[in-house]
Parts: sequence; structure tokens; C-alpha cells
Amino acid sequence: MITPIAQYGLGVLFIILSQVCYGKMELKRIDPPFWWAGMQHSSLQLLVYGKELAGSSVEFEYEGVELASTTSVPNPNYLFIDLILSPNVKPGKFELRLVHPKEGTVSYEYELKARIKDRSRHKGLTPGDVMYLIMPDRYSNGNPKNDEVAGMKEKPDRGFHGGRHGGDIQGIVNHLDYMKDLGITTVWVNPFLENDMPAWSYHGYAITDHYKSDPRYGTNEEYANFVKECHKRGLKVVMDQVFNHCGSEHWWMKDLPMENWVHQFDEFTRTNYNAGTSSDPYASDYDSTLLVDGWFDVTMPDMNQRNPYLLTYLIQNSVWWIEYAGINGIRMDTYPYPDKEAMVEWVDYVLAEYPDFYLVGETWLHAPAYEGYWQGGGPFTHMGYDSHIPSVSDFPTCFGIVKGLRGENDGLYGLYEVIASDIVYANPYHNKIFADNHDLNRLFHEIGRDMKRFKMALAFILTTRGIPQIFYGTEIAMAGSGEHGVIREDFPGGWEDDKRNAFEEAGRTELENEAFNYLRGVLNWRKTSEAIEKGRLKHFIPQEEMYVYSRYTENDAVIVVLNNGEKEQTLIPKRYSELWKGYRSGKEIISGKTLSDLNNIKVPAGSTMIIDLQ
Repeated sequence: MITPIAQYGLGVLFIILSQVCYGKMELKRIDPPFWWAGMQHSSLQLLVYGKELAGSSVEFEYEGVELASTTSVPNPNYLFIDLILSPNVKPGKFELRLVHPKEGTVSYEYELKARIKDRSRHKGLTPGDVMYLIMPDRYSNGNPKNDEVAGMKEKPDRGFHGGRHGGDIQGIVNHLDYMKDLGITTVWVNPFLENDMPAWSYHGYAITDHYKSDPRYGTNEEYANFVKECHKRGLKVVMDQVFNHCGSEHWWMKDLPMENWVHQFDEFTRTNYNAGTSSDPYASDYDSTLLVDGWFDVTMPDMNQRNPYLLTYLIQNSVWWIEYAGINGIRMDTYPYPDKEAMVEWVDYVLAEYPDFYLVGETWLHAPAYEGYWQGGGPFTHMGYDSHIPSVSDFPTCFGIVKGLRGENDGLYGLYEVIASDIVYANPYHNKIFADNHDLNRLFHEIGRDMKRFKMALAFILTTRGIPQIFYGTEIAMAGSGEHGVIREDFPGGWEDDKRNAFEEAGRTELENEAFNYLRGVLNWRKTSEAIEKGRLKHFIPQEEMYVYSRYTENDAVIVVLNNGEKEQTLIPKRYSELWKGYRSGKEIISGKTLSDLNNIKVPAGSTMIIDLQ
């Protein structure tokens, strides 16, 4: 009997299985579905799943590939095969035979592909980049034919804020030129892998197959093409991955390889969501265990990264997507929730294979000290832990921006204090900074729909230290709040029957164009600024709700002024002249106005100035 078990949307790849008729053996899948010759790491572990596989011996002949071990686990439907690949192994296909003394024989063809020689396609992010965060279901419906897929549990319902609305990978590709014109340099897409859940699956964080794009978004091949189209335009790509949990409808949940593949309890046990417990030197064992082992939600089983087979599976899956699609970075969801030593193994493995790759962890913590604990090489290694990850998601700065501009927590002085706390980071210039994202109320809502403060927030994240991230729709001042499904509202114009198209100037309101033009102006200027990409930061204690700082190198300097006060203020030379020492004039980058007298810079109330010194 010949059965094709996995096409994976690649068009050219088929794993062909042949089963001897007299046995009960059946093979349903092999992960990873293929691999590459010439990888830095020589080991490869195959998860083989089917029926009555335990106890099988493995036979094959291929120069440069050796069998290290074959492991049967308590569930007889799984077999783990460890291979050693020689550094000189050639790309090609070889037949593996699983031979069971009673249940029969299964043979299949495995492929080692040739790696793409251009390693620059994995070049990571720098402070000169800006990420554009997209939730694919809510951005644009490029292929209405895949809105509903036969056999998948959840059907489209655009009228429900928690339903599937039909956005997809093709919809993103259709608007890459829009993003390029806006001035972003990197596209970060929320998880696009299969989420075959009964409801609320649009967000992508309840994965049911780690090697397959959700068909309602498109195929694996379409995702790889999306990355290629980005690279053609000089755009980088960050993939969203999840190691902490999977979806309750994941294919393995109905037949787990081992009991400890996921954390199990006598009754449903939720995590405490207190990520600070990991760095708390006085934390109880109970609280620490609950953080890591408790489930994120009733539909999101908590995976056990202390299981070495699961950890290997996740790490290889992560590398598989890097190599297959050619992405530039990974944003790892819920970073403090998995086993933290396991995450070090992941970081080390990926960076050994791709030294220039970008890794950032989602570290949702309110205090800079808590955040600093998670960035690799920081001042907290004396506590016995070093995450090795180069970038964290800077939530304290996010909260400082919003509260500061609203006049809370000492106003802009509170924001200044957050930045002054950068001593807790090994490299704050690699922090991912943002003013809103897919889990938070939108920025325009949070600052009271005040356009002046909105512009201040955008100017700040685009000129302070760090790698900025803009949430889709921020460029047109979208203002959703409350329910996640409302925050993640559809981008107007992304669907054929939308009444207007905000991807075009004519389809935007006056307010939306004001926001768009402001952000576009700062983003495209930012690409030309050496001071922003490579410069140091110097700031002054805010006075009367005016915050002044500079980004500078030996050859370039920028002054930024946020005046959130109620009166015009002047940059007094006695206090601020060190910022423009050696420069004769400046250009305010939004208005285009030339400032010929740097000793007489006046900043109107409620305004922002970005001055490129000349």
C-alpha cells in the first residue's frame, strides 16, 4: 500500500510510505519532514508517529548519515530516531526501513536538501530597523477562497470580534509596497501556523501543527514566498513562535508520546501569570512551579520543555522554519513561562547555527529590573542564570510612555526614570520598544485621542534607544480598546467589500492622513540617520513637562524635544548647549524648517521637535 503522508504545501516534497500488507504497522507522520545537508549541528532527531512502531529496528544506507540510536517510548505509536550527519554529507534522498519482528515493515524516503548558500538572508535586526506587527487574520484578505477550509473546525465569521475574519498571507504580500513606502524595514507576523481549534483561533497562539501553515492563511510555500517578496524589497521578517504551550486540539494531544510531554494535574491548573517569580530570590517553590507548569488557558496545554525529546522537537522546528523560509528573526512568545534553562539551549542552538540572527523574548514585566533579568549577559548573572537572549520586549518603557504622556507617575519624569534604569540591561539598544501591540489597548485610545501626544509617543519610540515596533493600524491612529478582538480590528480596505480603503490616501480621513504622514516622515528620515542607528543616548532631567535628549555619534547628532507642558519653552544654552557643540544649525525633520540659531530654539506647548544637527 502506497500512501503520501505529507505534502506540507511545498509542491515538490512528498514523503512516500510503503507498508507490508501482513503487519499492523502504520506510519502517519515524520517530524521534521526533511532536513538539510551542511548544518552546523550534526545531530538530527526524527519523531516518527503511526501505529505499533515501538520495538522496530531502523535500517538505511546513505554515505554521511549514521544511526546513533532508536528509542521506543511508553506509547507504542511513537519512535524517536537519532541520526548523526557528517559535515560532508551530500544533499539527497535515502530510504529508511522500520522493521518490526511481528508487526511488519514500513519504508519511507527521507530527504536532505541543499542549503541556500547566501547566508545574508538571515541577517538580523539592528537599532536602524523598525518592525511592523501584523495579525494576519485582521490585516487583509488576499484570497477569499481560503476563508473556509473543509474539515477545519472554525468557520469564518467577520461579524464576530473573536471570529475568523479571513485575512491571510496573500493579503500581507499585496501590501508590502505600502509598508515599504511607509518606511518600516521589518515585518513581524503573529503566528500563522495551524490553529485548528473550535473557536477563538484567529490569533494563532494555540498551535495544532508546528510544521504546517494554517490553510486559512495559505500554504508553507506561500509563507516562504512572502519572505522572498519581503527580501526583494529590502524588508526583513520576524516569525512569532511559541514554546510554552500548544492548542488543546494539537494532533499529539489525543495520543501523547509520553505522559510528561505536557504538564498534567488532577484538575485544571492555570499559571499564576506572575513572570517576576522567575527572578524573585525569595520565591516559593509553589509559586515558581505554578508559573512554569500551570496552563496558560484551558485550551492551551502547557508543554514540558524539561522533557528532552519535546525540547529537541521544538528547537529543530524553530531551526526548520529559519532554514526553510529564510526569516531574519524570531519573537518568542511568553518567554518567562517555559523552563528557562531549556530556553538557553534554544538560544545557543539557534545562534550557533545563525550568528547574525535576531532573537527577542516576550517578557511582559512592569519593572526594568525584572526585564533586565531576562536579557543575556546582564548584571544579574550572579544569581546563577544567564538567558543568553540578546533582546527583550521593553514593557516598562511602553507603560512609561503612556503614563508619562497622560501626566501619571510624575509625567515625563517617570518616563525619564524608566530610561535612566537602563543599568539593568546588558544592551538596552537591542530592546524591542513599542507604545502598543496586539495585547494592549491601542496607543491613540490610551492617550485620550490627543494627536499631539500621539505624535510625541511615536517620535519617542522612533528616536530613543532600542529597536522600535509599530502595531498595524497605528499609522492611521486606530483606537480599539477592551476586548482583544476589538483591539485587533480589521484594517479598513483589506477586504473587497470594505466601504473605504485606508491603504490609499483618498480612503483615509483627515485625521488618519495626519497620523500617516507624520509617521511616514519620521520613519523614512530615520533610515538615513547614523545617530539613530548607531548613536549613543544622552538625556536631561525633564523640567516643566519638557524632556530633552540626544542621539549622537562622532559624525552625526539628533536632538529630540518632547514638550508636554502648557507653555512654550526655550532650550536654554547654559543647560543644553553640550548637545549641539560643534554644530552650526539644525533641521527640524517634520516641518523641514531650518534652525540657524541653535542658541534660540523655542518649542511650542504640546509639540515635538526632532532636530537633525548640521
